[in-house]
Amino acid sequence: MKNELSALEKLAAYNYWANNQLLQHLENIPVDIPATALQLFSHLVNAQVIWLSRLENIPILLPLFEVHTLSQCRELHETTSEQLQEYATLNQPELEVEVIYTNTKGEDFSTSVQDILLQVFNHGTYHRAQVARDLRQHNLEPINTDYITYVRSK
Repeated sequence: MKNELSALEKLAAYNYWANNQLLQHLENIPVDIPATALQLFSHLVNAQVIWLSRLENIPILLPLFEVHTLSQCRELHETTSEQLQEYATLNQPELEVEVIYTNTKGEDFSTSVQDILLQVFNHGTYHRAQVARDLRQHNLEPINTDYITYVRSK
């Protein structure tokens, strides 16, 4: 019997795949990509870095809206997505651990590891859609990063 992935592990794998698909697409566009698309994708990977910093209780050294080159985005994507996939394999009691952190507005919160991961994956989906919209507005074809497309590709 095959070892079935949890829903969280599936979302982590999907998040990696979708970010990677979009990055490859952006890297292959033969013209300069729209500045807003790069800003949005930079924000997506910055948020992954920030949430991982919170999970690991280490200082956040990256501004939320810092803009990167595509190669820097790729490096941040690879590093953070791998770590997110590792967190998604935690057992249920570990996923329910509350993480205490301060948000970018200086407000203190306590959120479970599981809910932080769900936030990261949902946040990525939201901003990938914004990148797709931005590409369309600049007469560039977006790439399909729907979850079902990921499932069908396996």
